[in-house]
Amino acid sequence: MDEIKSIQDVFNIDLSKYGLRDEEVEEMERKQAEAEKLAWYKKTVPERYWKESFETYGAETDEQKNALEQSRRFLEAVKCGKFCTLIMLGTVGTGKTHLACGIVREYGGLYRLAPNIVEEIRRAKSFTAKETEADLLENYGRAKLLVIDEIGRGVAGTDEQYMLYQIINERYNRRKPTVLISNQTKRDFLNYIGIAAADRLTESAKTVEFKGQSYRATLRRNAAQ
Repeated sequence: MDEIKSIQDVFNIDLSKYGLRDEEVEEMERKQAEAEKLAWYKKTVPERYWKESFETYGAETDEQKNALEQSRRFLEAVKCGKFCTLIMLGTVGTGKTHLACGIVREYGGLYRLAPNIVEEIRRAKSFTAKETEADLLENYGRAKLLVIDEIGRGVAGTDEQYMLYQIINERYNRRKPTVLISNQTKRDFLNYIGIAAADRLTESAKTVEFKGQSYRATLRRNAAQ
């Protein structure tokens, strides 16, 4: 995501000529920054999550409260420029994607499904491809934040494992923050990504395990009530 510019830079004008106070200029720039963040958020995350954020996450159980707290801590860490990785594991519908998208909403970055990245890399091997595999790894490697969702749900396990190692290694070398999401258990996840990828996560990774009943089921029940 490109650096957000001030209103003066965008329109090349001196707002002081219009009698605006500093606090008014700051408020205009804050609203502009928020609008740009929301526009980027809607561009990269699924429409299902356009209205979601940390504030809309219904943390009722201890596990959900811990997941929300760890997500907030991760966000604050990356805002401070720290190199860290957040691994979200657990059963279907427990709010992993909701919180990951909340991080993107606040910080920017890219949200991608693992099977989709695998397909992109496959297409990049074609002689007619506009982007090479190296181009894709460069793009995903330098993104300010990268969320990879649905790890381990695709049918092309070997290709996905290759992709994960390449991207994890690229981001490790660039010291870029990453969020990895899977429905697997911690043991299965580490076995799936392999020793080399897991080794690169050792330095920076924090794992949050989502347990309990489906978060989506809770939302539907609350909506019905």
